[in-house]
Amino acid sequence: MKKIFTLFIAVSAAIQLHAQHDSIAVSQLSELGVYYFSCDSLIKIEPIVQEGMSSGVNPFSVRTSMVYEGEKSENIFSTTPTFYIFVPKMYQRQINVKQFRLITLTAKKGKRKLNTGSVSMFGGRVGAKGKTLNMEKLSDECYKVFSTEDFDEGHYGVFYNYGTNIPLKLYDFDIIRQ
Repeated sequence: MKKIFTLFIAVSAAIQLHAQHDSIAVSQLSELGVYYFSCDSLIKIEPIVQEGMSSGVNPFSVRTSMVYEGEKSENIFSTTPTFYIFVPKMYQRQINVKQFRLITLTAKKGKRKLNTGSVSMFGGRVGAKGKTLNMEKLSDECYKVFSTEDFDEGHYGVFYNYGTNIPLKLYDFDIIRQ
């Protein structure tokens, strides 16, 4: 009985913390962007910009990738994060918040890469493979974006799908388990 009570208290505290974060995000956000909480403070993720392109060719296929500087993100999490996306009303005609996607990056030799296309004798694909995240509308301009599944360790990014599945701005983060 004592274990059940302790579990109930822990779950209640977690729910209360999320509700607190939601209300802080709604009341404090005023600039277009992607945010997360760290030590009860909202942190804006500064988007990274593509450094270049690379391609890989073998006898059976060609693959293209966008290249980003650095092997790690400045935004590091030990658990699957919750994000807050703020889209001011003046941008809502151009940005449909439901088109934000999650992608996975690969790291090698001090750079991170995002596969954006491939062609082989069996067909082709253009755009990054993205995964849709769960979304909850908190206000007309603020959205909570989360995953119900834990992410594996790795390099990730959230981007707005402009119709091409190729990000112009990438809001990057890493998951590192300890």
